[in-house]
Amino acid sequence: MKINRRIIRACLRSSRPLFASGRVSIGAKRRMVEMLTATARPPKDTRFERVTIAGVPIERVRTAHAGTDGTLIYLHGGGYALGSAKGYRGLVAHLAAAAGMTAVIPDYSRAPEARYPRALEEMAAVYARLLETGLDPKTTVIAGDSAGGGLTLALAMALRERGIAAPAALGLICPWADLAIDIDGSRRILRDPLILPSMTAEWAPRYAGNLDPRLPGISPVYGDMTGLPPIVMQTAGDDPISVDADKIETAVAAATGIVDHRRFDNLWHDFHLQVSVLAEAGEAVTDLGAKLRTHVLSRGTSEIHADDAKVVVE
Repeated sequence: MKINRRIIRACLRSSRPLFASGRVSIGAKRRMVEMLTATARPPKDTRFERVTIAGVPIERVRTAHAGTDGTLIYLHGGGYALGSAKGYRGLVAHLAAAAGMTAVIPDYSRAPEARYPRALEEMAAVYARLLETGLDPKTTVIAGDSAGGGLTLALAMALRERGIAAPAALGLICPWADLAIDIDGSRRILRDPLILPSMTAEWAPRYAGNLDPRLPGISPVYGDMTGLPPIVMQTAGDDPISVDADKIETAVAAATGIVDHRRFDNLWHDFHLQVSVLAEAGEAVTDLGAKLRTHVLSRGTSEIHADDAKVVVE
């Protein structure tokens, strides 16, 4: 059943005071996010398995449409403090089905209990361990939304710096990749029904701690984009975090990289989480999955050269 976007917008707006309140505990906000992400119901006949890789709890996802030659590693969002692998089962199952891949969702350590670089180091360890056990980077993509999108980009930079084989592509959904402007208090308010700059200003220092928020591992918009895998990115026009994606696009273009950026006007941060009830979310997830799949297929036949660099904006 699909629901009109105006109704979903109103529901998100009504929950904003609780998310914005400093009097609501982090535990209560985590439970609220679990309820929000649960609206994404996985496709029929999707199977899940709980495992541990490199000491990190993992949700394995296999849909009825999954192929045997592709893997999606998905890093969930939630301001580095909220969200979980179990809560993201539905969205990731839809994306994996659209890409024709199996998926893994790591439950990385969250702030404020674990600050930077804990989550980044955990994800690097998970990826390295998967490679050791036979994962083919040419048929692997890493994707994430919001904080998970920023973590995806930071992870790709860390893998490059450590000489570890890169995945075929990166998928970024409304990436939160500039925590410095939140700590500085300079993020602008837009028409998003849920996300306010005051929220990101609260979450950013919990993750960064006392470190420089412009460190690329914390805010990858300030990092070197040279030599990164192709990026498929989707953003929402009403999202105050969308400015981070614009910075990523500009930096990737300057580094002669490949980025495909599709913006969805009049929609909100992480609208993809309503994939089961919002038509535009279903379209976006299907499009993202198909494009990620294309990069996996292309990596199997030829290498990408700097001369092929391009920026595609839709």
